[in-house]
Amino acid sequence: MRGMRFAAQIGILALVFQGCSVHMALNQPDPIDYKSLEQGGMSRDLVIGRLGTPVSSIKNADGTRTDSFQFYEGSSGWKYGRATFNLLADIVTIALWELVAWPAETVIRGDKVSATALFDQQENLVKFTVHNKGNDK
Repeated sequence: MRGMRFAAQIGILALVFQGCSVHMALNQPDPIDYKSLEQGGMSRDLVIGRLGTPVSSIKNADGTRTDSFQFYEGSSGWKYGRATFNLLADIVTIALWELVAWPAETVIRGDKVSATALFDQQENLVKFTVHNKGNDK
């Protein structure tokens, strides 16, 4: 009876966690090129394309705009290889691999970063400032 209960619990866990690490690996953000942002000059649309939608956007009295962003730093490469390995490991271990892979993919995604971007009246980047790196992993 205990064996069946244990098997049922493992089966439920496997169903709950199945495929999460594969999805997470495939959707990892690319690393952020801070140097190109700090140089400035790029359009606001391009900055939003790289960092995502700002969490806040303030139109200043002088016509400039200040956007605040929160994003994950990203991981370097190998996301397709990790996803393939995670999928194969899920199949071989009947999804028990998710108990290891899901937390690992959470760590691999990088640190959560907060930053502010200042744009001129033509919505070109003037200044990019990173406020914190790694406070929320």
